[in-house]
Amino acid sequence: MIALHCTQFLSSKDELAQAIDRALRRLAQKSEPLVNVRSRVFPYLDEIAINFDRAQFNSRPPAPPVVVGETKLACEAAIVTLSARNASVRGVPLDLHMEARDVVFHQGRDGNSEVVLIAHKVRDGQIVVSAAQPDLENAIVEIGGREARPHGIVIEQVRLTMRACGARSIAADIGIRARKFLLRAKIDISVQLDIDGDFVAKISKLKCKSHGAIGSLACSALEPYLRQLEGRTLSLKSLPLGEIQLRDIRIAVADIIELTIDFGTAQS
Repeated sequence: MIALHCTQFLSSKDELAQAIDRALRRLAQKSEPLVNVRSRVFPYLDEIAINFDRAQFNSRPPAPPVVVGETKLACEAAIVTLSARNASVRGVPLDLHMEARDVVFHQGRDGNSEVVLIAHKVRDGQIVVSAAQPDLENAIVEIGGREARPHGIVIEQVRLTMRACGARSIAADIGIRARKFLLRAKIDISVQLDIDGDFVAKISKLKCKSHGAIGSLACSALEPYLRQLEGRTLSLKSLPLGEIQLRDIRIAVADIIELTIDFGTAQS
C-alpha cells in the first residue's frame, strides 16, 4: 500500500508517477527520479518502473496506512518492476529486483480521506534479494564497530561463512576478532534459519564460543539474548500483504547469498 497524499485519484500517467515518487522518497535518499510510468491509454498502464538503484534506506519505514471503508478500481498495469541495485539498508549493502505481472490496483481512503494505492491482484510476481558475503562482512565490521566503540572495543576482523542446508534453510558462522586495550578475543557465533512449508521462519542452533577471558565475558553477556532468540518463529503469512499470497521461497548460497520469493493472488 502506498499513501499518495492527495484527495482525488490522479488523472494522467505523469501525475501518478509524480505522486508515487513523492511517496517513495519518504523511504530512501536518492537524487534521481524514482518512478517512470508508461501508458498509451490511462488508467491502463503498460509499465510502472521504480528505480531505487544506489538508494540509501537509513530509517525505519513508516507504518502502512490504514484504509477506511471499501476500495474501488484505480488502474491496471501490465508489469510493475522495482530495481534496487547497490542499495544500502541501514548500512547493509544488497541488491533487490522485483517483477509483478498483470497488476490490478485499487484505491482506498485513509483516516484523512487521502488516496491509498493498493495492489489488489497480481497474476504472478517474483522478488530476488541478494548480497555478497564480503559486503556483509564489511557491514558487520562497520555496524558492530560503531556499537562497540563506546565500550572501548575495537572489532578487527569478521569472517562470515554461510551455507545452504536445503531449499529453505541457511546456516551462518560468524567469527569475530576484537580488541580492548591490549587484550584480544575471538568469538564464534553460529545460527540457523529454516522456513517450513507453511512459510514459518524459525531461528535455531544459536551458539557462542569464545577464546580468551574477554571472549568468555562477551559470550556470557550475549547468552540472555541468544536464549530469547533460540526457537523464535515468524509466520511470513502474517505479513500485511492483503490479497497477495506467498507461493514459494528459495535460498541459494555461493559467493552471493540469494533469496527468491514467488507471489501472486489466487486465480478466480
